[in-house]
Amino acid sequence: MTFKIPKKLKELEKFLFSDAVSENSMLLCELDGFMAGIAVCPALIMPSEWIPVIWAGEEPVFDNEEQAQNIMSILMSYYNDTLHALDRGKYRPIYDRDNDGSPFWEIWLEGFFRAIHLRADDWLSFADNDNRDLQRSVFILTRLREIVRADDEFKAMDLDGGLEEAAADLIPESVMQLHNYRKQSALPSNSNDNHPNSKTEGPKTGRNDPCPCGSGKKFKKCCLQ
Repeated sequence: MTFKIPKKLKELEKFLFSDAVSENSMLLCELDGFMAGIAVCPALIMPSEWIPVIWAGEEPVFDNEEQAQNIMSILMSYYNDTLHALDRGKYRPIYDRDNDGSPFWEIWLEGFFRAIHLRADDWLSFADNDNRDLQRSVFILTRLREIVRADDEFKAMDLDGGLEEAAADLIPESVMQLHNYRKQSALPSNSNDNHPNSKTEGPKTGRNDPCPCGSGKKFKKCCLQ
């Protein structure tokens, strides 16, 4: 099934193709991976830090203030929509298509890892975790990245072919796993069953307080459910 790009994202895609941005700016599929990486990062990354990365450090030349505000609004909506899709378990990446119509997931993955590089130390908390499902997801994404960037010293594994063939489906599954684990880790603990090494319980989150997962929603409308 072909993913239908929302109208506002088509507007953003057109802008990313225009002369208003540098030739090194992200295209939509790379930006989609980047947004997913920002959304599931173990640490909160503010827009003032990640938006300049989209433009490769060169400010776009907007026609006017209205256009600038519109593009920034689309970017923030894009981020929030990505979080919302992840929360509902309905996240679907935007891939380019190869000449034969197959999903070209490599560019998406490039954007995802550009987000990882913004908080490389924090991502180690995923890589070093003992959760097997989490380890599997980290391995899949990392191995696919290694396959894409293979050089003369690259050592192939028997499972590489299968990973590449299933990559388009494995990527969203892995991203969802990272997101779900991040959300669970952000929830306040009411017992030591979930956190055996915890000695004291932190302050509880009220129903109307901002959700600790960082979604921007009230706790009762987000993780409390």
